[in-house]
Amino acid sequence: MSDGDSTNKGVLINFIIIVLFFVLIATFVWYFNKNEPNVQKAALMTSADSFATSVTNSHWQWRAEGSPERIMLVDYNRAGQETNRRPVTMSDLGWPRVEPDMQGCKDVWDMILDIPLQLNNFRVRAEFFDGINNGGKILDSKCRFSVTAGAWFDYYIYTGNVGKSE
Repeated sequence: MSDGDSTNKGVLINFIIIVLFFVLIATFVWYFNKNEPNVQKAALMTSADSFATSVTNSHWQWRAEGSPERIMLVDYNRAGQETNRRPVTMSDLGWPRVEPDMQGCKDVWDMILDIPLQLNNFRVRAEFFDGINNGGKILDSKCRFSVTAGAWFDYYIYTGNVGKSE
């Protein structure tokens, strides 16, 4: 075997190794991008459940305390130990108060969940939809929280209902 054959064989082996490396990287990138929307949706749906629970808890606490303008919402872990405490401004109807604009929706997210508008490094978009402009009923006014994967949940500001995308 000549030196030329040995060099060609070495170049061919190096080329095959490089191609396999890039195929492996491309497969990893494809797999990660394919599963990213599911991670976004799962994180948002978990937040929607926490949001709904906190809204309901704040409503019943508001009623129990005699309809104050503000309550102190306290979270507990399974062992019954306090984990978080935050003030929640309430509406006259007994639901966490929202100013009817996008900033109001951002503020209610922060007030109820006490976390930034971000989930697992995914940005959460907060939008306000005026019920009068979208169907003619003020009770349909809502905040919509969504991620780029298309998942969302709505907080109806006058009824306290939380609706999720499926």
